[in-house]
Amino acid sequence: AEHDGLQPSRVGHSWDGDYETREYSPVYEPLWRMLETFLGNAPSETVLDFGCGDGTYARLMGEKGRQVTGIDISERAIQKAGTRKCEKCIFIRCDCIPNDLPGDSFDVVVALNSLHCLTHDQRAGLYEQIRRVLKPNGYFFASVLSVEDESYPRREWREIAPCTFVDGVGKLFHFFTESELANELSWLETREIGKLQNIHPGCGRKSALFVVAAQYPGPVKPEDVASKKTTSTHSERIRP
Repeated sequence: AEHDGLQPSRVGHSWDGDYETREYSPVYEPLWRMLETFLGNAPSETVLDFGCGDGTYARLMGEKGRQVTGIDISERAIQKAGTRKCEKCIFIRCDCIPNDLPGDSFDVVVALNSLHCLTHDQRAGLYEQIRRVLKPNGYFFASVLSVEDESYPRREWREIAPCTFVDGVGKLFHFFTESELANELSWLETREIGKLQNIHPGCGRKSALFVVAAQYPGPVKPEDVASKKTTSTHSERIRP
């Protein structure tokens, strides 16, 4: 399936080259073990896999009996994902979460190595859509590049914003600090931000990811905002 996103999808063609071979993308076993453990401890019958690529992790989640909707910007990736034998998976080509996906419809949103491929404004728009489609008290799991990563040759790339680079074919990569990531995801509760590091076998340099496991409490209610304002005002009054 294909949907028109909020912006032109020319960047999708930049990613097509990653999926030209016959082989499917490999599983990063340490990351999959973390995701599998997380899903095993949370209600996770319906999963949205944003930035699913050619469906590597969507298939693994589907094999566990979960209904998975995979979304990716690359047409070639979605074509390859569609060749997988996974009755529980559907795949959509889009550069965002389509507006016609029903609200409050997913137990979990997964974003593996995709948030760091978006600009700050694109991530902000994505978070709004995630809040729309996640069920209240639903869950969120993501992995993103850390500033400590040395496996990507970012010094050879063009820096378009602090810690944001574009490579030679037009793919964007942002490298997060932990505080920046925590601040961006402050709308989530019970956030746990872990680190996943190893020596990348392809280049022999350090690979470094942040891994986020969190719960979405649901939309903020007006009375909660009023309560926070009252508490804040009271705190100001009792300061010496």
